[in-house]
Amino acid sequence: MAEQSQTSSDLWLLKSVSDFREHSIKMLSTSSRRCLILTQDLDANVYAEPLFLDSLSELARSGSQIEIKILVKNFKPAIESGHALIRLAQKLTSKIQLKKISQEPENNEMEFMICDMRGLIFKNDEAVYQGFANYNAAPEIKRLQEEFIYLWERADDEKELQLLHI
Repeated sequence: MAEQSQTSSDLWLLKSVSDFREHSIKMLSTSSRRCLILTQDLDANVYAEPLFLDSLSELARSGSQIEIKILVKNFKPAIESGHALIRLAQKLTSKIQLKKISQEPENNEMEFMICDMRGLIFKNDEAVYQGFANYNAAPEIKRLQEEFIYLWERADDEKELQLLHI
């Protein structure tokens, strides 16, 4: 179970897949404009959960200025499993954009989700469910968002996603 930090009521220490799932859904449901995700392989334990997908779909459909961008290191597991987020993105192509990372981030083990300019879910290591959720993380988000934008500009479209679209 997630543990609230003693230093801040906005900071939660995440120690399990259920912690990441719960706080990702909670944070996404409070987002009003933007969601940026950097992930290894679109972890189905978090990103294919029906409540997460409902929240993402609701955000995507909530207005014309919504921005949802997802950078993925390895699409293969998600494509092979018929990942529900990929199907949602194909339905909402103008709202949810997916790209494949072509250049490694500074810390190639990390994963994160940024919601608006305040919410951050950060996973220290892609192989272990440990990290934090910070609901008031503007200083940390600035650097991660800059890195995300840098990687996004150099990322590639995943050819297999285009084939699935036909």
